[in-house]
Amino acid sequence: MDELSILVARLGWPSTSARWWAMQELAAWLGSPAMRVETEAALFQLLRSRKLEAEVIEVLCIFWMAVQGHGYSPALELADSIPKPSLLSDLLVTDLGLPIQAGDMGLKEVPNDFVVPDDFDGVQGVDLPRIFHTSMSRLEHFSGLPFVRQMAFEWTENRAAYPDVPYQGDMRHFTLPLGNCSSVHLSARAALRAISAYLRTLAVARQFWEMPTGLAHEESLLALPLHPTLALLRPQRPDWFPALRGFDGDAESVEAAIRALLARVGEVRPGDELIAFSSPIVISEERCVEVSLVRWSQAAGSSVNDADLAAYLDAFWMHGPMFSSAASGPLNTTTTVVPATLERLIDDSCQAWPLAGTLDYKRMGYLQHDLYPSRLFFPTMSGLHELEITPRDGQLEVKVEDQVVADLCYWNAGWGPARPRQLRGNCGTALTSRGTAYREGAGSEKGLLREFYLWQVRTLHRSSSFGEFSETLATGAMFV
Repeated sequence: MDELSILVARLGWPSTSARWWAMQELAAWLGSPAMRVETEAALFQLLRSRKLEAEVIEVLCIFWMAVQGHGYSPALELADSIPKPSLLSDLLVTDLGLPIQAGDMGLKEVPNDFVVPDDFDGVQGVDLPRIFHTSMSRLEHFSGLPFVRQMAFEWTENRAAYPDVPYQGDMRHFTLPLGNCSSVHLSARAALRAISAYLRTLAVARQFWEMPTGLAHEESLLALPLHPTLALLRPQRPDWFPALRGFDGDAESVEAAIRALLARVGEVRPGDELIAFSSPIVISEERCVEVSLVRWSQAAGSSVNDADLAAYLDAFWMHGPMFSSAASGPLNTTTTVVPATLERLIDDSCQAWPLAGTLDYKRMGYLQHDLYPSRLFFPTMSGLHELEITPRDGQLEVKVEDQVVADLCYWNAGWGPARPRQLRGNCGTALTSRGTAYREGAGSEKGLLREFYLWQVRTLHRSSSFGEFSETLATGAMFV
């Protein structure tokens, strides 16, 4: 089997990360003159064979990524090769500059005597996130129309797409080696069926229930496999990645390791600062170590002792500031965020505020759940500026008025589809400044500021390769 066939086959894997990586490689091959014709033919054949709306979307996203990141120009044959159109496929085709091909989607309203099957409720929150069911319930609550029953009806109807295997494997197969306390990042056939049912329900609502087209398109974005801004991220572990030792000792050892890490960042990127870092640095069947740190500023007047800062600010790791994002178009690769004001960020008791916050869930891709929420840090900028986040060379650049103030890189830290549940993800990210513009002016009216890193080290350990992990959580605040 050649490499192209292997990549195409991986699009059918239930592992979300493996599908994303395969899509990235295939998009790059579409942009390569040497590989374009062969790759294009293979993907057209694959697209024409798709049996579910969500499967069509994933293939279309490969072409979309190739256009956005690799200079590919799609052929008209692409629009003619879609067997299962949807509102979201229409958005993608339009964004690719191709005409939408009108086709009979075979839509029909749920019959009055339809009984919701048990397996429809059974997959919610198990084989796919509950957000799709929640979205349908919300629309039903406001409209009085049977959105949930319609989605259940579509779920029953698309069982015929794979009559012999409507489900795809058992997730427990992937979690057993890690014991009972494990989490998986999978999107198997049941999820694709449910997402397809979700998309068809929106099409029914627009055709029969007079749902506004704009609202239908907005709701369809929930079925995106990849966030348009994050889709072009490529795994790039930084040269200054921390040494694997020193983070599992006492607080003094951890802070020595952090200072060594900051020194390496300074050597590789003189004048820049590490704003946030979160990643497992050790993952094995017996031992895992995850390190997270975020830079903070502090003004005078704190009523909290320096030694008590970490314990006082512990809630930050679960409830830190989250950006509200927007985009000028549903598939625009630039995400705009308006940071919170300093008054909302600052803690009155300790007079400190974080210099990084996380991205919200708008346009989140279901193949990228491993990144959310604790891996997507961006500068807070204390509400002084509107930020633009754009992909560039496999990373994300953060701009203020066309000036790049920081960049975010991403890498793979664990290769399996399952991970210990205590870890926040199988990947890591780092937010690094371009100079110090990201913190200049913020809190200047408060006089001389101090800077510190709030850090957290989570260590998991077990004596065998199966069973429960014991967890040790250490936190601290290190002034720089």
